[in-house]
Amino acid sequence: MLLTTGVYSQTRLFQVTTAATNPGDAVLIRGEYLDKITKIQVSRLPDDNVDNILPAYVPLPREDAGPDDGGTDKKVAPLDNKGITVEALQRNTQSVKFIVPSSYQQGVYSVRLTDSDNHITGFNVNVPKVNWVISEEGLNITAGGNLRIQGKNLYRKGAKGQIVIISADKKQVIRAAVANAFDDFSVNVNIPGSTPSGNYNLYYHNGSGGKTAWSAPLQVTVVNPSTNKWDKKTFNVKDYGAKGDGANDETAAFNAAISAAKQQGGGTVYAPAGRYMLTDALILPPFTLLKGASKETTQLFWNPANWATGKMPASLISGSHHFAIKDLNILATRAWGIIMLTGPVPEQGNITLENLVVKQSVEPEVSSFMARANVEAAKAEIDSKWFKTGILLRGSNLKVRNCSFNCSGMYNFVAASGFIQHCRFEKNGSDKTFMAIHPKGLIFEDCYKQMNGYGYATSIDESNNLYEARNTIPFNYINDREVMTFDGGSGAYAGPVAGVKGNTLTLPSGAVTNQWTPNKWIGGGVFILEGKGAGQYRRIVSHTLDVIQLDQPFLVDPDATSVISITTIRKNLFFIDNDVADGGAYQFYGSAENCVISGLKMRRCIGIIGRGSLIYKGRQPNWYTDIVNCELNEGNNNIPKMAVKTKVSSYQNINIVGSGGTAMNIGTLVRRNKLYDFSFIRTSPGANPNAITDVIIEDNSFTNADKAISLGGSGNMSSNILIHNNHYKNVNKQVDVNTALKPDSYLILQDGVK
Repeated sequence: MLLTTGVYSQTRLFQVTTAATNPGDAVLIRGEYLDKITKIQVSRLPDDNVDNILPAYVPLPREDAGPDDGGTDKKVAPLDNKGITVEALQRNTQSVKFIVPSSYQQGVYSVRLTDSDNHITGFNVNVPKVNWVISEEGLNITAGGNLRIQGKNLYRKGAKGQIVIISADKKQVIRAAVANAFDDFSVNVNIPGSTPSGNYNLYYHNGSGGKTAWSAPLQVTVVNPSTNKWDKKTFNVKDYGAKGDGANDETAAFNAAISAAKQQGGGTVYAPAGRYMLTDALILPPFTLLKGASKETTQLFWNPANWATGKMPASLISGSHHFAIKDLNILATRAWGIIMLTGPVPEQGNITLENLVVKQSVEPEVSSFMARANVEAAKAEIDSKWFKTGILLRGSNLKVRNCSFNCSGMYNFVAASGFIQHCRFEKNGSDKTFMAIHPKGLIFEDCYKQMNGYGYATSIDESNNLYEARNTIPFNYINDREVMTFDGGSGAYAGPVAGVKGNTLTLPSGAVTNQWTPNKWIGGGVFILEGKGAGQYRRIVSHTLDVIQLDQPFLVDPDATSVISITTIRKNLFFIDNDVADGGAYQFYGSAENCVISGLKMRRCIGIIGRGSLIYKGRQPNWYTDIVNCELNEGNNNIPKMAVKTKVSSYQNINIVGSGGTAMNIGTLVRRNKLYDFSFIRTSPGANPNAITDVIIEDNSFTNADKAISLGGSGNMSSNILIHNNHYKNVNKQVDVNTALKPDSYLILQDGVK
């Protein structure tokens, strides 16, 4: 289809504020033809009891899907409560804001929009939004098991949350109350053991808003608990000749026990209390558990004396899928991989590590090498493969619990779903100890992490559904000291489109691309950055050099005015109630969509950054992210300035960045953060028009600061910034605006009012 400029008569909604919203807070609406809206009405829904009624929901707009994608017959229109008419703020073709009436009590608010053609549309504010679920059986519901639910607006103080799951054939309706709420983003429920297996739709209610305030449905599968095949038989390594005396080479005995388990289709290879010296790798077959008496009493250690340079095994313990390691102390010197997955990538996963103490030393004593005295050569061989060292786990249903790791190599979790809980991750003897995480439905909580960097979501393939909560990072003094970053990513193309029809998009002839070979970018995204339809994206399911198949059509197609970017998707990555000190940036670096930093406690760091930019040849947008309820103390910090190898001092800050193109940062919400001791909030646009747009800086408090809010850039590099209802104590300058920035780029409303 040849592109022209399109004309529609009805408003289209792509995204609305989904963070917890109080009376007197602002709400952002993004879409198309929003300048046609003539009236915005807001009402508070009654908190009726929903214990004995079937769910009903009002669909929320989505920037990555059409209206009510995956919906059911439980969909209803917004209640016809006209409520209070509110003022439209900063209204334009693609966005508008309004303030929830402060006279209302906390609750769920119904929003009704009327346009100039008298079309009515709407949505609810503060309804729960369920993104994903996980149980002991992976990304499914386990009958009789505990279910973790992740999303937004899941917990309301004093209210009772619940779920209803309805089978695809509508014959089963199962209710379960919330058993425990970790925070507003994650809760758990206990699923009745009598629940039949099959496909269901899950609905969630947070206890507020009555009968139409359920979440939109999430399609889920109920499964029965699986049995561990390693439970059926035990193979004691001492029955195969092991001594456990710390002097005998036990490799043959361990491999004999492992071979016996393999012949039986799985089992437990058991090492009683003792010290077991090993000199070669252990390869665990599927459905095998390697287990000690306890991590305090059973130790495995590797003696590398007879391994020539370059002859070390890729990993001391490895396997492809369905294996477990429990209750052991593992000591390794001069080792590359400690525990790593091997074999075909599609098979990898279903791994359990529990109750382990693992230590890897990169610089063994000279005496341990006997015939090889060159310790520097030993260190060099480790450094040569630093990204293939340490711990490497990949795939679904990973469970890493109650472990203490002290390694010289990487901690690498790739395309990972599952649980990492109550663990300690530390570095040892190397400046190349990093943690890399590519999540696909991962809970990472209550851990201690101390290493040289933490990279998330570096793959072309979509990263999604991470809940990382209540972790501690005490310091990071190496390299650029990043304590959380969306590093890597890339881009394949940025520019106009030649045509679009349905879910088929065509690139212009001669389009300049990067890393663009057929189907390489499956799992990536097509983002509309500017022009018609801006603020939407869709996923790539296949492509040639010039034709792209999307997962579904755009709600509003791009036209001749539009510019797209093909880049990485990183969606629903939530960082909740973590604690960091003496580090660098905690940052969304590059592409980030509907990601959250909430409750972060930070001291003496660079700060929190939301950065949409031209990075690694890709225009990577940062859209609709929330930075809320964080606390920044002790705002003076020292950061390395790599160019001159010196230390420079700066003030800790929350920095909203958009550079390298238009619409690099859309809809960031900075709300209810507490900033002390010179910590402040800033915007940093690049040279392009509207590089940063529709940012809300609201209800933050500043204590002891030179300046509290700093708006950078010039001209119209920023647009539609709302500064609203912030609070200042002992602040020299509340809002510092670059004089070259156009006055209509921002609105200061009811700010600093006591």
